Amino acid sequence: MIYLETSALLKLYIREAGSEFVQTQVFAQDHPLPVWDLQHAEVTNALRLKVFWGDLESQLADELIALFNERLSKGQYFTPDLDRDRLMRDFRELSRRTPETGCRTLDILHVACALQLDPERFLSYDDRQRALAEAVGLSVLPAALPA
Repeated sequence: MIYLETSALLKLYIREAGSEFVQTQVFAQDHPLPVWDLQHAEVTNALRLKVFWGDLESQLADELIALFNERLSKGQYFTPDLDRDRLMRDFRELSRRTPETGCRTLDILHVACALQLDPERFLSYDDRQRALAEAVGLSVLPAALPA
């Protein structure tokens, strides 16, 4: 299984640097992608933020959100059954590294979720989050971020 942090998950919907790499990784696996509440909220809001920034038309953002929800309902994505107590325990432990990593709350929650799901690969385009994920033993891709 692959865990796509939101920066990577968005690359399935918005063509930008790294999109082809993410698509190749997703298509090469047989498992549906885990998408939990946090990712669902982040993807939806990120697409709407792109409207605010003038990067997307409102109608296209709505269509992409509908596509995301359709993929979830069709089983291309699944909502993992997370142990919320463990998630928060792991979060508190991982947040001890914030003085060194500079990770934000949501970045740490993604890593805590991934630790619980134990994916074969963790995809992120956030340098700080990648460093945290690597520090706790996750196999992080891509090996190098696009320039």
